Formats: sequence, C-alpha cells, structure tokens
Amino acid sequence: MQCPYCDHENLPGADACENCGSSLTRDDVPQASTGVERSLMKDPVECLQPTRPLTVELQTSLEEAIQLMRNHGIGCVLITDNGGKLIGILTERDLLQKVAGQGLDLDQSIVGDFMSPAPESSKPDHPLGYALHRMIVSDIRYLPIVDSSGRPAGIVSSRDIVAYMAKHFQSAAEPDTTL
Repeated sequence: MQCPYCDHENLPGADACENCGSSLTRDDVPQASTGVERSLMKDPVECLQPTRPLTVELQTSLEEAIQLMRNHGIGCVLITDNGGKLIGILTERDLLQKVAGQGLDLDQSIVGDFMSPAPESSKPDHPLGYALHRMIVSDIRYLPIVDSSGRPAGIVSSRDIVAYMAKHFQSAAEPDTTL
C-alpha cells in the first residue's frame, strides 16, 4: 500500500507507513475532493522551487552565521558535518531563545552550541502535504530539503507553502469562463 503522505510503498495491510509513521487505516487516509487537496497530496515539494540553503559547519562562530543570515535576508542557516550532511539548523528563533540577552562573545561562541540538532527534513519528491504536516507537527517555519545522501539541496519556508496554497485557492475560486 502506498502512503498518501510520503508515497512510500508499504507492505499490504500495514497500519502505519514504515517511512513517515502516518496511519494507513482506511478511516484515517484522507481523500482529496478539491484541486487544492489534490495538490497537497500529489504535488512534490520541489514544485515550490526550494531556495538554495545557506550552510555552515559546526565550528562556525555565531557572529559569522548571524552576518550570513543578515546579508542574505534569510532566517536560518543549515549546519553540516565534514561530509556535507545535514546535522542541525540555526534559526532566528534559536537566536532569540538561546543567545539574545546572554552577553555572549559572538566571535567566540559556535553554532554547534546553539543550533537545533537533527532537524526535520524532506526529500524533493515528498508530497507538499507531508512537508506541511512535518512543519505543523514540529512547529517549525523552515524545512530543509535533503538529497538521498542527507545533504542539503534546498530549503522551504512556511511562507513558500502559504504562497503556493494562496495561488491554488485563487485559481480554484475563479469562475470558469470556458462555456
């Protein structure tokens, strides 16, 4: 049975998806009745055209990471290990909750001490609904997109998903003039 959230092929009769843990019981599997619902269930995350992520290594200073975020006008940087695999994320929320008001020397403090480790992520071919579900459940605004090796390939924000949905709602609400 194919999972409606992440498209993973599960054994027939499975109650939960082996990949994402979503319920596969018939009562819990949503059925798309509108174009927007179909888009959320079928359109892949890559249709959002994820932006290229800013990445830094574990030992990068907070000063450098903050300047990078400020210079690019983005709210997070992804932390990678020596092999380039995603191991953490440093967001504006992390800076406000863990750094602001602490009187830290930002040049001497490293991102590894303040990042959120093992962040939620998605693959480019996962459905939008899966990505949105992960963001809502985890209460996050940024979702890294990783390749099959776990390396950052892009990043989407809650704004990207809202803009995509607004576009689909608008086109669904427009009257059909092809009579």
